[in-house]
Formats: sequence, C-alpha cells, structure tokens
Amino acid sequence: MAMIVVVWLLLPTGNAKAMSDIRVGLVSQYKDKDVITIYNKRICVGYATKNSFTGNEVFYGNNGFSFEPDNGKYIVNGTKYKNYDEARKAIGQNNTKDVVPVLKGPGVWQLYERSDKDAASKREHLIRVSFGKSSFLIDAVEGDASGKYSPFPQIKAVGAKNDSEGRLISLGSRSYRGRIEIVRNGSKLTAVNVIGIEAYLCGVVTCEMDKSYDPEALKAQAVVARSYALYNSGFTCKGSLSEAYRLTDTTSSQVYRGVNGESKEAVAAVSATVGEVIYSGDEIVETFYFSTSGGSTESGIEVWGIKSPIYDSKPDLFELRPEKAPWVITYTFQEASKLLADNGFDVGNVESVKELIVTETGRVSSLKVVGSKKSVNLTIQQAQSIFDLYSAKYKVVLSEDRSEMPFTVGDNTSSQLKSSGIYAISESGTKTKIDNLDQLIVIGAENMNNYPLAPVPKGSVSFFGMGHGHGIGLSQSGANGLAAEGYDYKKIIYYYFDNIRIDKY
Repeated sequence: MAMIVVVWLLLPTGNAKAMSDIRVGLVSQYKDKDVITIYNKRICVGYATKNSFTGNEVFYGNNGFSFEPDNGKYIVNGTKYKNYDEARKAIGQNNTKDVVPVLKGPGVWQLYERSDKDAASKREHLIRVSFGKSSFLIDAVEGDASGKYSPFPQIKAVGAKNDSEGRLISLGSRSYRGRIEIVRNGSKLTAVNVIGIEAYLCGVVTCEMDKSYDPEALKAQAVVARSYALYNSGFTCKGSLSEAYRLTDTTSSQVYRGVNGESKEAVAAVSATVGEVIYSGDEIVETFYFSTSGGSTESGIEVWGIKSPIYDSKPDLFELRPEKAPWVITYTFQEASKLLADNGFDVGNVESVKELIVTETGRVSSLKVVGSKKSVNLTIQQAQSIFDLYSAKYKVVLSEDRSEMPFTVGDNTSSQLKSSGIYAISESGTKTKIDNLDQLIVIGAENMNNYPLAPVPKGSVSFFGMGHGHGIGLSQSGANGLAAEGYDYKKIIYYYFDNIRIDKY
C-alpha cells in the first residue's frame, strides 16, 4: 500500500517555536465509551511523531469502523510484518484459528493468538478495530515505550478527489477536520482530535462568542482563544498513555464542536488574525476570558492567586448589552444546609449567610455561613460551586435585611432613592416604572453596582448577582461593547491585558 505523508507546520516569525497540530480531548460526547465508531468508508491509519503525521495504510469499511476495548488473553508471535495484508496472508497460510493481526507501530504488525493457556497474558491497552467481517487489534504499549511516535495510531479520512465532505472524519453526531485518535484508559475509550490550530479555532470562536457580535470582538476572541490553546497544547501532535490530551472541547478548556461549530463569522475572524497570539516577553500568555463582568473585571490574585500585572482588574462600563443578564438565586435555609452538607460543610441548620470579604470590584472573596452546629468561611470558588452562582459578584440578602439604595446628588443636596416609585427616563423623554425589577443596576465612574429590590421570602437567602464567569481577563460582553465604541480587536485586547504584545507565533 502507498505511504501517505501529511505534515502540518504553522511557521512563526522570528525565533518563535514552530507549531504542530494540537490535541483536543473530545470529552463532551466521546469520553469513557465502550464503543466508538468512525462512520467513514475509507480511512488512512498512521502514526504521529512530535511534529508530523505519516499515514501508513488505507482501509475500507462500507459500514464504518468500530473501536472497542479488548480484554482477551493472548500469546504473542514474535514474527513481524510490514502491513496488514502481510499479516493476514500469514494467518491464511498457516490456517491458524483464534489468531488476529496486531498493529504495534509504524509498519509493524504481529500476530496474537487468543488462548487460555498459562503462556497467554492480557495485553494492557488493547483495542479491537472491526470493519465488515474483518478486524485487527491495536497494541499501544511498545509505541509508548519508544517515545518516538504516538502509542495509538491516528485516523485520517480519505475522500474522493473533489469530495471535501469525504475528507471530514464522522463520529456520528459530529464531524471533524484533521485526524482522530482513539485512546484507551482503563476499560474505556476516548476520542482525541488532532488538528491544526487555525482549523481548530474555526470550531471554537462562535461556540465561545455569539456570532452576531461585532467582527472586531470576534477577532479579539480568535486571538485570545489561539493564545490559550497554544499555551496549553504542549506543542505536540503526539500523545502518550499517561497524557492523551491537554485541551478538552468543553468549558474546562474552550468549547469546540468541530465542523458543527464552524460559522462564516468564525472563519472570517480566524482568517483576519492568522498566527496572532499574545506574548509577555518571549512567552505566550494563558489568556483567560469569560462571558460578562458586571461592570469590572477582577485581578488574577483575587480569584486564583495569580501574581501578575497581566491580569489586573479593569472597569468594564461598555458592557451595556451583556450576554448574561443580572440574576437572582434564592435558597431556603433548609436547601442551603443540604447543599453545604453535600459538599463537606455540615454546619447544621443554616441561620445566617453574609459576605465576609468583598474585593474592590465587588466580588465576594469570602462568604460566612453561620449554622446551628458551627460557622464556616467559604472561599470565592467554594461559594460559587456550592450555591451554583454564575459569578462571585453578588450581594447576599436575607428576608429581614433592609434594602440598600443609591443616593442621587444635586448641586447642593443629596438624597437616597426609595425602593419604590423609581422611573427611568429615555432619551426621548419616555418614563418607565422600574421598581418592579429584581434589582437596580447603576453605572458609576469605574464599576457597575447592583441594588436588590425583590423581596426575600422568610427563612431564605437570596444572591443578587451580576456577571457570568470567573472575571479574569477579557470580558466577551465588554469586548463587544468596546467594538461598538470603535475599538479594533488589538485595542480591545490591550485594554483587558497589561504588559503584553500581539505578535505572530
């Protein structure tokens, strides 16, 4: 069979490191499966070194190719063969039963005999590939031990000359560019997409940011997503048994849906910024971003203890049409008690909840909960996780609390607003009563503040919040607002990140 060599190198400017494909764990739909099926009729199977892929053999399967863990016991035949056809021919010549071809590396096939004899043993990481009436095994152990190539082979779709769709890899509900690697961890399988960074980003940008956003905001999203991916990628298209991938296709990394997630807006944003990443000195920056800030981003030190001026807080006052609206979450004390106990904080019956430490941007860094058994102080992450809060920018209100309201300031006097009888006046002079809202949002000089209006039921606690996400780095809603004010994508990025430069990798 002809050898197919595919090399994807995105070459940087200057002395930056050459980039290979990246590896993305498709954990949202194809993690810990008993069977994973590739629905293409024709595939090329090969192996990746650190920066390139070599396709070794092409296989045909009218009904696709099914991968599943194999836990049988085998006796290994030491003879090696150059390809699948040679191995199958050797089986036919010997007329041997219970013998199967085994792919062990680039151009390396052996025969394993299934047996219950004492000499037989289980081979860890075995995967059986079935197509039609044929099958073979994949044994990843030797590949991992060599360190020279990926332990599991990678699969590339082989389409007809003018069939672009046929060159996509179909996993059923989703299709992917690049290659797919099926890895085994324990008794389960997970699919990994090995793909060029720019093609990957086309499946990310409008999964992370609404495609209706300003093109400059989408370009900023492309650059920060590219920087985040390259920082976390490991700079290799070759995996290992101990680390099959460093990026996932979920919010734990970046949302990625392959071809299904692509859009013309995403392609335009990626094309306009090809190769551009964010540096601090000579290092690519791990560029954090999130949906909505609620008036101000947060410094890295306050949330994750990151001591870097890159992530200093910024006023975010152009977030006038936020992707995520202000929110209110309410629990009875009984519900709050159970949530705490379920998460390892059994305080007894909750009696009080209150902010203990609030950052300069208005985020609750420490939340105090008083219970019948004991009191606990929750960290910023613990409070968000336990009570399922969209952000850490919130105010805690109990039924007996009196509403805090802002002051209006005139030339010589100031007066505090009342929580009823509030009207908003539009540019045209139209008055709209707004005291039926859950909370009043006031834009200040460097932040937005919320003032709870909705009543809290007795024996309950309400979290009146703004924003959505961790608050560090680029606010997507704010980026769209800045773009509407005339900021281009580079100015947007420089607004949210300090001590950085935008350059080609």
